[in-house]
Amino acid sequence: MIKTFFTVGIGASAGGIPALIEFFDHLPSGLESAFIVATHLMRDRPSKLNQIISRHTTLPVIRLEKDAKLEIGKIYVIIENTTVTVRDGCLKVQKRDERIFNSCVDTLFESLATDFKEKAIGIILSGGGNDGLSGAKMIKENGGKVLVQSPNSAECTGMPLSIIGGDHPIAIERPGEIARHLDHLCKVYSNNVKPNNQLESGLQG
Repeated sequence: MIKTFFTVGIGASAGGIPALIEFFDHLPSGLESAFIVATHLMRDRPSKLNQIISRHTTLPVIRLEKDAKLEIGKIYVIIENTTVTVRDGCLKVQKRDERIFNSCVDTLFESLATDFKEKAIGIILSGGGNDGLSGAKMIKENGGKVLVQSPNSAECTGMPLSIIGGDHPIAIERPGEIARHLDHLCKVYSNNVKPNNQLESGLQG
């Protein structure tokens, strides 16, 4: 199946809500991408993240309670006690395993890398631990791109620092700057234009 649009996976944990709000507040309109938001949630507490995000974007925000087809211009939000993978352009929702540590970001990113390859984009925002690192590496190995929140703008630096130390993100910026960078990135690669040096240099925020 040929992928004709970019799919953006966004991973976050502690401190992730302010970062997500800033990101979607600055996201340009008309971006031909789909978005999947994976955050660390309590198993037994219903998440209202979809409602929070919907107040900061005009795009439809979908609470992923069941499998769904990926569509351009929609934001899909993982819910409590689940993980989500991408397969053949569709989102597959599964119950989270019994492990203590939540690896929903790696689970999403690894499947996104396999399914969307060079059309996969991974974004890591504020959070503790290193969830997302192995998935980010897979995205890069399959031709996709990784962007990360600058640690000095994150409430919790574990996840951003793990990507910076273990991967080679093309940008290290505030969430709002990542949103603008993403718009440029999608336009550049959609038009097969060679990016300038700054775009690929891993900007320091």
